[in-house]
Amino acid sequence: MRQRLARSPSMEGDEAMDVFPRLDALVLVYASKRAIPMMIKGKILLGLLIVGTPAIALGVNWAVFNDSGLAPETMRAELGNTIAARWTPYVEKTYGAAASGWAKRMEGTFKTADIANLERAASAEDFQSMTQALLGGAGSVETAAVGKSAALGVTPTAFGSPGTDLVYTPLTPCRIIDTRIVGGPLAADSTRGYNSFTATDFASQGGDATNCGLPANVSAITVKIASVNAQQLGYFTAYPSNEPRPVAASLNYNGPVASNESHVKLCRPGCDKQFSVYTQRQSDLVVDVTGYFKEPTATALDCSVAQQSGFLDLLGGLQTRTLNCTTGYTATSGSCSGPLGLTVSGSEPLVVDGQPKGWKCDLVGSLLSGIAYKATATCCRVPGS
Repeated sequence: MRQRLARSPSMEGDEAMDVFPRLDALVLVYASKRAIPMMIKGKILLGLLIVGTPAIALGVNWAVFNDSGLAPETMRAELGNTIAARWTPYVEKTYGAAASGWAKRMEGTFKTADIANLERAASAEDFQSMTQALLGGAGSVETAAVGKSAALGVTPTAFGSPGTDLVYTPLTPCRIIDTRIVGGPLAADSTRGYNSFTATDFASQGGDATNCGLPANVSAITVKIASVNAQQLGYFTAYPSNEPRPVAASLNYNGPVASNESHVKLCRPGCDKQFSVYTQRQSDLVVDVTGYFKEPTATALDCSVAQQSGFLDLLGGLQTRTLNCTTGYTATSGSCSGPLGLTVSGSEPLVVDGQPKGWKCDLVGSLLSGIAYKATATCCRVPGS
């Protein structure tokens, strides 16, 4: 405690001197003046002053020292060394030769970690809690800008496996191919390549004067495929332009007109043509798109940071302060902090009806002054919920 107070960044010049020697000196001066005429009373008073010195120092630290409640940057190396010295033997024993040089590899993390998380990691009771605290996980002291999800760095973009975990979007039927208008009939036993996306229109394929609402880089399309003016029994096969033609039919035709609905997987990304159509017999081809499949896009969480600050009650012992999220929001993380002299005995979600609806801080303050505290909670919800 004495070393941390002496290094406080808020003290400069002579103020950086140790507080305790000053107070001890005052005690000795006072005692020397009273020692002869009031020997007994002087000893009692001297004892009371010496016992009260640490409490007085803690009671005034809010005004004198750093009020962030966090360790100063000057202690970063000391905290990192503490973590390395404590957990290197554990890592080497648990993970064997693979853990060789663990402390050296951790130096970069110690240098860049949030100082509050580093301080919490140094006092963690087990290895898992240490790593979670160091990386800003649950139970660690975290700081975040007040604002929405973008300010908090919550920017998810996509999830799922490309090509398999897909979301279907229906479209109003729209024509993308008509060989009666452009290109002419497909010759027997031939293949022709087509586009499933255009930034403008499908007129070059005999289709609609719009892009039919099809986005770029979709995984598959749902189409109504039709044969027109086929003179013999045959079939169409539609397939990705970068894959071998499968032994399967998208449409069997026999007569002037035949149609069927089919799902067509596409070539992507950056393919000159997204799919090909093979025909066994000569026939015109008409294709209307009715929907498409694409990977789901993750919706960014709507998040904000709730804050509460105040003072603990004088001589209040263990005191609980709670901070509630706005209705409809859920607490995803939080913190409890204050100046030197404040003890955080508990920092955890405030659970209401089984849901984390805020943050709860169990705090112990000074015996001689109402010490300050600060509670924060990151509260999030899925937009539209």
